[in-house]
Amino acid sequence: MEAIKILTGHGETLAGRMLHYDATNARMREISLKADPECSLCGNTPSITSPGISSKSSMETARLKEISANDALALIGEGYEGILLDVREASEHASAHLEGCRLAPLSQISKHLEELPRDVPYLVYCKVGQRSAHAGTLMLDSGFKDVTNLSGGIMDWIRVGGPLIQP
Repeated sequence: MEAIKILTGHGETLAGRMLHYDATNARMREISLKADPECSLCGNTPSITSPGISSKSSMETARLKEISANDALALIGEGYEGILLDVREASEHASAHLEGCRLAPLSQISKHLEELPRDVPYLVYCKVGQRSAHAGTLMLDSGFKDVTNLSGGIMDWIRVGGPLIQP
C-alpha cells in the first residue's frame, strides 16, 4: 500500500513511522522511527543514491557466464561434456525438457547442491533465464567452478528450434 501511495502521490505515507498490527489482539500502534546517521540509505553520508542491484549482487551475477540459445544449440550439437541442469519445477520439466538434462528445481536447490558433482561444467536453464541465473549464482557461491546460464531459457531454446523431449 505504501508503494502505491508513493507512486501515485495519493495520501500520507508512513515515512519516518512504522505501523504495527497485532492480529492476536486486533490492535494497531504507530511507532516513530529515527534516522540512523550511519545508514547507507538515509544517513549523513549515504552510499545508496539510486534504486538498483547492490554492488555485491551485481558482482556475483557478473561471475555467472551467459550463453544464448543459438550458441547453446551449437555447443550441445558439438557434444557438450557437462551437465544440463533444469531448475524448473517438476511439472514444467514433465511438459518439455532438453534431452539428457538433470532436474533440480530451484525450490529444492540447496538439497541438490549437496549431491551434484562440482568438478564438471554446468549449463543451467529454466523457462526464461531468471531462476537459472539465481541457481547459477548459488552454485558459484557454493564452490562450483564452471556454471553457465542459458539466457532466455527454454523459451529461447524453442524459438531457435532446439530439440525437446516431450511426453
